[in-house]
Amino acid sequence: MNRGLKLILVLIVAIFCTGMGGLGGQPEGTIPETDVNIQVEVKDRDGVTTSLEKFSMAGKISLDAWRGQGKLTIPFENIDTITFGDNKGDAVMVDVKLKTGETMTLQVRSRAQFYGSTGFGAFQIKSKDLALIDFP
Repeated sequence: MNRGLKLILVLIVAIFCTGMGGLGGQPEGTIPETDVNIQVEVKDRDGVTTSLEKFSMAGKISLDAWRGQGKLTIPFENIDTITFGDNKGDAVMVDVKLKTGETMTLQVRSRAQFYGSTGFGAFQIKSKDLALIDFP
């Protein structure tokens, strides 16, 4: 192999390796910044309850879910509780109780990430591992 071809291959590999640093989402130990400080209590499927502030769903202060075939976005300020049911493949069934008293059953991606701050560290949990989110 000639020297020029080797140099080109090394440069191409270097470009791909430096571009991989952005993969994987949030850096470990941090939470996404939001404009509003949402406070919640989450209960996981083991029954452990954790109080959080700066709560978000992947950095957004709303719930993204499917209602039938349509995608629905509900601001957290309108939600009273979210109760997580059974996993069905890539989705989790959730019962959402709104502050108006209305309830609805929706689907959320089972790998959807929720973030918050405990006051002593960053907290992250997937929807498939949640039992309840309470918005006091």
